[in-house]
Amino acid sequence: MRKFGKMSTGALVALVMAAPLPVAAAEIVIGVASVRKGHDNRTETSNASTGIFYAIHEALIERDAFQPGVFIPGLATEWEMIDDDTMELKLREGVTFHNGDTMDAYDVEASLDPIIKLENKRYRNPHGKMFYNFEDVEVVDDMTVRIHTKRPDALMETLLSVRNAGIRSLDRINDGQEDQHGLHPIGAGPYKVASIVPGESVMLERFDDYWGEPAPFDKVTFTRIPEVSTRITALVNGEVDIVSEIPPDQYALIDNETGLKRVEVTYPMYHVYLFNNAHPVTSDVKLRQALTHAIDYEGLVEALFSGQGMAPGGMQYKQVGETYNPDLDIFNYDLERARELLAESDYGGEDVEITIYPNYYLYGELAAQAIQDMWQDIGVNVKLVHIPVGGLTVDKDPGTMVRNWSIPMLYGDIMGVMDNALTEDGWASKRGYFDPYADPRWLEYYEVARFGQTVEERKEAYAKLHDVFSDLAPLIALYQPADSYAMRADIDFEIPTALRPFTLPLRAGQITVGE
Repeated sequence: MRKFGKMSTGALVALVMAAPLPVAAAEIVIGVASVRKGHDNRTETSNASTGIFYAIHEALIERDAFQPGVFIPGLATEWEMIDDDTMELKLREGVTFHNGDTMDAYDVEASLDPIIKLENKRYRNPHGKMFYNFEDVEVVDDMTVRIHTKRPDALMETLLSVRNAGIRSLDRINDGQEDQHGLHPIGAGPYKVASIVPGESVMLERFDDYWGEPAPFDKVTFTRIPEVSTRITALVNGEVDIVSEIPPDQYALIDNETGLKRVEVTYPMYHVYLFNNAHPVTSDVKLRQALTHAIDYEGLVEALFSGQGMAPGGMQYKQVGETYNPDLDIFNYDLERARELLAESDYGGEDVEITIYPNYYLYGELAAQAIQDMWQDIGVNVKLVHIPVGGLTVDKDPGTMVRNWSIPMLYGDIMGVMDNALTEDGWASKRGYFDPYADPRWLEYYEVARFGQTVEERKEAYAKLHDVFSDLAPLIALYQPADSYAMRADIDFEIPTALRPFTLPLRAGQITVGE
């Protein structure tokens, strides 16, 4: 029987407060490339909500932001596996939600059970990516819950630590205003939402009744500035204090400006092209394989990110910890093989349409133009289709052939990559883009990779899964983009390495100002 969470107060404070407390600051403004229209953690799994969710929501189990694999008490003070399929958690006393309610076990049940049981199709993204093996939440008493899984799951702690498992007030959940919850989210984190302008800005303010160390800022505003050059101008002019997604070819503009600086990062995240495997054109597996081999991955990294990003090997990241396998390599540039596969395909000269969201993905437009040239070089006609963010979505359009997308590391395990994309209940499968039954080996190897009893067993199955991936060619991982935050020179923080990409460290002990 495993037990977790038994920590002295001094040890916990030393772990969480790894950096000195910041100088108090009235307000900080952050320019970001995208802001979602709504921010309901039961439905939203976008990168654009990551920083906001980390600020306003608390999970039962927390992960140390800078030490992969280190779990610390959150809204649960201790937890243990009482059998192979059941975790019992003792809840923290005196936790107040942003609406003034006090947390108990019924809030936990109401927060998690609807996602676990998929009571509303709106919850299918977090359910399919993370919570499909959970069975239910059992209330033992007011401050104790048991969480049951359908089968033994080594990832329980990890999955309960993601922000989609953040706990919310039962009264808020049952207020009859579910369609408004994304505009008025209620959590238990160090910041609460002051206002949301859908798709444009989110203003947070310090939550004075937070159970932990007070937030370092009175107010934090995330404001949408889609163009890189405009974000930089806003920073130079003092309109914002931090800006995200500054690529290498813009670094000199920051480095040459007095009073500004940068923090660089190559996130554990791929920009990808997802094929609609059901479309009459892109259902041709030989065509998909040809297009995969026709991309010069290293050339893309060099052209877009001055060689500072990372070309793909397999569907994994070094940050997945002990499950990382350096030998996986399935995305290879081979023009001769690409032309051979195209000749073997049923491709008849139709336009292959690449649907992109301009400005949503850093340099997504430039990447699309480069890939258009690469695919045309092997004899494929390519058309770019631009869909504005907030406009007509491609998520439900059966006419989509290829769309740009991203696959971040949701958590520190190999399945934090693949489960984000191609699980049986995941985003691509449920929308018909990918058929997990197309090859019987897929689910066979997936089963072991996800639920195997040892790390080595799971890694071996994951490698076999990559062989099937090469045969099916359901998507193309293009690169891990090189990125940078730029900021005022008196602001100091490190990029969290143990949390999903785009998590900004805005909590106590994680950021300093004016020192």
